[in-house]
Amino acid sequence: MNATALKSLDGTVQVMEGPGIPLIKTDSNYTRYVSTENLISESPSMESNSKHSDGKSNLGFRLYSRKQLIERRTKVVDASFVLGIIGIVANVIETELRYGGISSTTESVILRIVTSVTSVLLVASVVVYNLIGIKLQLITAGLENWRLVINYSIIIKVLTEVLICSIHPLPYGEIRVPVVVVTYGNDGAVFQDKRIPINSLLTVLMFLRLYLLCRYLVVHSDLFKDTTVQSLGTLSKVKINAQFVFKALMTTHPGSCLTAILLCTLLISSWSIRVCEYHTVDMNHGNYLQALWLTAVTFLTLGYGDVVPNSICGRIIAITTGLMGVGIMALCVAVLARKLEQSRAEKYVHTFVQQIKLDKLHRHAAADVVKQAMMVWKLRRTGLSFHCPRVLKHRRKLLDAIRRMKKSQFSKSQMRDSVIGVVEISKNITEITDNTSTIKTEQENIQQRLDTLEKLMTNMHSQLYELREYLRQKDATLRTEPSLKPT
Repeated sequence: MNATALKSLDGTVQVMEGPGIPLIKTDSNYTRYVSTENLISESPSMESNSKHSDGKSNLGFRLYSRKQLIERRTKVVDASFVLGIIGIVANVIETELRYGGISSTTESVILRIVTSVTSVLLVASVVVYNLIGIKLQLITAGLENWRLVINYSIIIKVLTEVLICSIHPLPYGEIRVPVVVVTYGNDGAVFQDKRIPINSLLTVLMFLRLYLLCRYLVVHSDLFKDTTVQSLGTLSKVKINAQFVFKALMTTHPGSCLTAILLCTLLISSWSIRVCEYHTVDMNHGNYLQALWLTAVTFLTLGYGDVVPNSICGRIIAITTGLMGVGIMALCVAVLARKLEQSRAEKYVHTFVQQIKLDKLHRHAAADVVKQAMMVWKLRRTGLSFHCPRVLKHRRKLLDAIRRMKKSQFSKSQMRDSVIGVVEISKNITEITDNTSTIKTEQENIQQRLDTLEKLMTNMHSQLYELREYLRQKDATLRTEPSLKPT
């Protein structure tokens, strides 16, 4: 037995851990398995709270609680996503109306208040989401104290999310901050400070909330909701998270994913550059079409130089857009190469057709070799020399036929080698392993038969030896006995 129950002087039962039981938590109300005969609680105070602990220690209760928390977390993610999108849309509308000179001060303040209210609700939903995640970890690990699952990475993650979701334009006032702007004159580039509204910078930073879109897609993904995938991921130690879902989508729907990422990057980057460049010296950069052209040439790493950002904010966004363009173009090339690659079945069919064609060429070349050799032999039989034009003509055809025959044979061998891939090698290794196992089994059977045959031969030898001794004794007895006379 891995644990021993010892009774102390006050009558309480103490559990002494054996070497086969790992150390587990001591502040839990869940019962710990000791043997198939009894379940010993972690502390004697469990007896007074047996009614409370029986419900929580039940595996069905834990699974039910986990299911309820996952459903609640899904609703919180939906609310967070909706609040984030509403805040971004309201902010974009307010900015466009303000730049177009259409909206009044009251309308701008109302839209900003809507953005602020949605930001406060969004921060609250983010906090609730992380609290539900902590409760899920407690139930999954069978713990009760939240301090056991909290670490610095979770705290930093929560604070970062709260900071990102709390960024929004100020509802009142027009605060301006100095920003470095580049102007071009006769003496080259000149750096000067220009004061722009802080709400413009906060408007651009609000697009950081789009990480909620990834969380929304993960929560509503079939891979995340399927219990089979979750079980396989747990057994295989694979985390079913945003990275896993993105890889799955890139495998199943690569074109749609890349198109969506491309369009979102172009639209968001161009609008952000427009906002950053609106208050610069060159007001033409505030045009959305110019910003879209600048984003496109930067994204595709062309860089014609006809339109350049003047503000530091615009240049940072242009650099980010260029880096994203390099990554997305690399993904496009990889997806295109994978789509153009033949499958195993297509490769086998294509190789089979090419082998048939090469076999036909080889047979025709061999027939030409025989035919031209016979023609040269006949012309030589007539008395013509090797330098005769007719003989030289057939000799050239003979050499050409020999060359074509060798070329087709070489191409066929190269094609046969190219067909052999990792799958074929693995299949051949498996077949060799099976054959080796079969041969080994047969050798063991033969060895057993040989051992049995050796035992039989030994028994026969011993029996023959006993029979010889018996016959020798019988013969000696017959010789010593007197002969019986007839009466």
